[in-house]
Amino acid sequence: MCLSSPWCRAAWWAGLTRKVEVVTTRLLNAERSRQTRRTLLDAGRALFADVGYARTTTGELVQRAGVTRGALYYHFRDKTALFAAVFEEVYQESLQAMRTCMETAEGDTWERFLESLRALTEQLGRPGVQRIVSDGPAILGPFRVRHGTLGPQFLRAVFEQLVAEGVMKPLPLDPMSRLVWTTCFEAALYTAQTETSAEGRQEMIVALLCLIGGLRRKREAEGRQD
Repeated sequence: MCLSSPWCRAAWWAGLTRKVEVVTTRLLNAERSRQTRRTLLDAGRALFADVGYARTTTGELVQRAGVTRGALYYHFRDKTALFAAVFEEVYQESLQAMRTCMETAEGDTWERFLESLRALTEQLGRPGVQRIVSDGPAILGPFRVRHGTLGPQFLRAVFEQLVAEGVMKPLPLDPMSRLVWTTCFEAALYTAQTETSAEGRQEMIVALLCLIGGLRRKREAEGRQD
């Protein structure tokens, strides 16, 4: 491109300026859109945790978020879609609590695995999460709530390590991961019920750990097998 003449340089600069303006506008719009979505998620999470899904109205959601109803429906098809996004965040946070426990808790792999199960039930039983978790099966359906893919994937990775260490029985890992995750999440849902007493929560955790203990190989049994 020839930039020797003032006219060519001016045209080139004007074109470049327009391109920069377009890119900047797109970036600003994308950031505003991200912030609006985040604001709606925060508002939804606060209301769903405080009064529950059924008592939360779209009017309260947009008022709490400080946005228009059109902005709500631009980011989420309806109130159920917003709740699903909030529930997914809770789900991800629960998985992260388990991962963190596996990485930082003391003890061997099995002991850290058991601690991660406690972390799951504690995470889903927190005051800001309880009602959201409790409403999940009724709003989203029990299969969607209990059978996500990330939970079983996490358990499979843990089970592979336990089998390799000779701690866990060499069972089919895919079905076992799904079955154990469903059991763990069901226990967590129970402990998250607002009407469940502290004693009832503790009993559920004890029962869960006792059940999971059946996956572990007994050393004396290993000796007879060897």
